[in-house]
Amino acid sequence: MRDKLALVLNGGGARACYQAGAVRALYEIIKKDQNLFDIITGNSAGAINATFLSSAARDWGSATQYLSDFWQRIYPEDVFDMDHFTMTKLGTSWLKDTIFKSTNIGNFNSILNTAPLKKLLSREIDFGEIRLLIESKLLSSVALSTTNYYSGSSVVFFDGDKKIPLWSKPSRFAIRGELGVDHVMGSSAIPLFFPPAKINESYYGDGCIRQTTPLSPAIHLGATKIIAIGIRSPRSMNQIIEMSLTPNAMPQISQIGGVMMNAIFLDSLEADLEMLEKMNLLVKIMGEKSPRKNIPILSLIPSRDLGEMTAKLDEKMPTLLRYFLKSIGITGRSGLDLLSYLAFDSSYTQQVVELGYEDTMKRKKEILIFVDT
Repeated sequence: MRDKLALVLNGGGARACYQAGAVRALYEIIKKDQNLFDIITGNSAGAINATFLSSAARDWGSATQYLSDFWQRIYPEDVFDMDHFTMTKLGTSWLKDTIFKSTNIGNFNSILNTAPLKKLLSREIDFGEIRLLIESKLLSSVALSTTNYYSGSSVVFFDGDKKIPLWSKPSRFAIRGELGVDHVMGSSAIPLFFPPAKINESYYGDGCIRQTTPLSPAIHLGATKIIAIGIRSPRSMNQIIEMSLTPNAMPQISQIGGVMMNAIFLDSLEADLEMLEKMNLLVKIMGEKSPRKNIPILSLIPSRDLGEMTAKLDEKMPTLLRYFLKSIGITGRSGLDLLSYLAFDSSYTQQVVELGYEDTMKRKKEILIFVDT
């Protein structure tokens, strides 16, 4: 039985464009036009990347190049409805439902309208092709994580070999079936900013909200090796201590929001990676007596802070969106982390895609050893 290499994409808004550059570099390093990855799992905006790649997996060269080009030419109007009437209507509803306590409060569940994104994904992704690729064994399985807004549970929707058993644990379970645009919209629906997506008879939001073990779906789907692409650059303990103890101004809502977003989108992957590495060490110590298998993992992360890379983005954003961002305190260097999740603009994404490519190419030797052993 051959190894099953899994690609885990744990995204967070526009930051997920880093993965496009990294995956393109992986293709150029490994050089496999088919069966580059057997299992692909996506979380949050990583679900967008996962389905793009899965639907085009007959030719990984074309798939990775297309994904890279897609992110480098994206604009806010491709994701949000930037029409003046729509933005005004959303703003009016927000004021009525939150400040003036309108009796119609139940209608307000997001700040932005993402109808353009759904239209774009429906046009660009051939969801039926994912099923055909699984049937032809060019893919083993594809999984997207979501959060159910009523049970509060993590729900993994996946399509794959019928021999793969369903799994369930406290507050999380899996559902098998064909994937569609609503699964992607649900998985990538940033809480409060993007509206919930209806899947079957319930409503779902961003998969990162409740997916505390983002590597778990890949393992349940039979991965024997995992490449995980994160979106946060490492910080030394000295840097963290210095940032915490340096005198700072009173934080605005944008700064607080950025920390909350980081907690939702970034912390779970780091913790899960650490847990799997500890488990692999325990398996090695126990040898044949271990009830678990060793699952080698390679983590790819940015060499630069993706939040700080938005510093010059503000002047590029459409007037209405720029006005909204300023209203929640994103000005100058304040709230850059929060801005990075909403920075669906080529002036930001192009440089981040390039960073993902460069960072990954620098680890070429390490990647080849990981894949070949």
